[in-house]
Amino acid sequence: MATLLQEIAEQFHRDGAFMRVTIIDAQGSTPRGKGAAMMVSGQGVTGTIGGGALEYDAIAHAGALLQKNADQAWQRDAKDYPLGPRLGQCCGGHVRLLFERYGAEEAKHFVEEIDAETRYLVRPLSTGAAPIGISCSKDAKATPEIMRKRFQFLDEEDNADINSELVKASAGEWFLEPVKKKPLPIYLYGAGHVGREVVRIFAGMAVEIVWIDTDASRFPDPMPGHVRRLIAAAPHEAVAYAPNDAFHIVMSYSHALDLEICHAVLKRGKFRYLGLIGSTTKRARFLKRLQELNVAEADLVRLICPIGTGGPTSKEPAVIAIALAAEILRLAAAPQNDEKNDQETDCNRAEQ
Repeated sequence: MATLLQEIAEQFHRDGAFMRVTIIDAQGSTPRGKGAAMMVSGQGVTGTIGGGALEYDAIAHAGALLQKNADQAWQRDAKDYPLGPRLGQCCGGHVRLLFERYGAEEAKHFVEEIDAETRYLVRPLSTGAAPIGISCSKDAKATPEIMRKRFQFLDEEDNADINSELVKASAGEWFLEPVKKKPLPIYLYGAGHVGREVVRIFAGMAVEIVWIDTDASRFPDPMPGHVRRLIAAAPHEAVAYAPNDAFHIVMSYSHALDLEICHAVLKRGKFRYLGLIGSTTKRARFLKRLQELNVAEADLVRLICPIGTGGPTSKEPAVIAIALAAEILRLAAAPQNDEKNDQETDCNRAEQ
């Protein structure tokens, strides 16, 4: 997935000068949230901030700014939009947009001054100052004191993340956003028909899939860009290399392999999601075997089978993948301490 720096460089290389329009604040019901952005150039529009009258007005405003004071570096303009009767949108919320012009000087700055390891961009809403690239806490010294506190964690091992944020300081208003959205880590065991559909459904999303199988011939060629292929004689051994917040999806060609993988994930204990393709009957059999392998009852309830519960019920691989993706995205968006497993269900899923 391209970083913000790559997107800016590619956009300028393709279309020349352009305006980047970003939602920097969103209150109430809005079409899209903070951080959503679009690029407006003389060649057209890339991306979206939600469509409708809001986007139409923003495109017009961006087009006017693009032609204004083209020789002035780092042009910015912030504009408020109440999403009610004036715009004819039913959302009823309120958004604030940041308009930023990127020309030759700005593009050159990103190439020469912003390090490839930069994790966040910080800049004032006012015209004139170049963005500050933040990769560690010492980089934040050029920002207001209130903002420096946001980056204290950058030198720690937990590697936490900050979302897009508008910060009000005595030196004015500043906006920070991550250079690259942290991808959702998914470990997918099995390259059969359903596995291929899962990979296809997640294309274009902020995910990184480690796709694991025992045989190279089971994978498609070429491999999708959001996937890393792993050929392993013992797929369960890959569990040890997954991050603690990984989503594990188990759908290999063998019940024995599935059991080994589920056992390894539950034994490790640190994971965000463990989904096993199959029916309620398969789940009951696996729970019995896992109990025999001394997996604690408190851990067993974390095994989700059937997968994709609450979504459409079907034995079609694509429908299973859609329901599974919806389940994973719902859990990914929820606070971790509020998540609940929905494993007690009569919804059946076909085995691969």
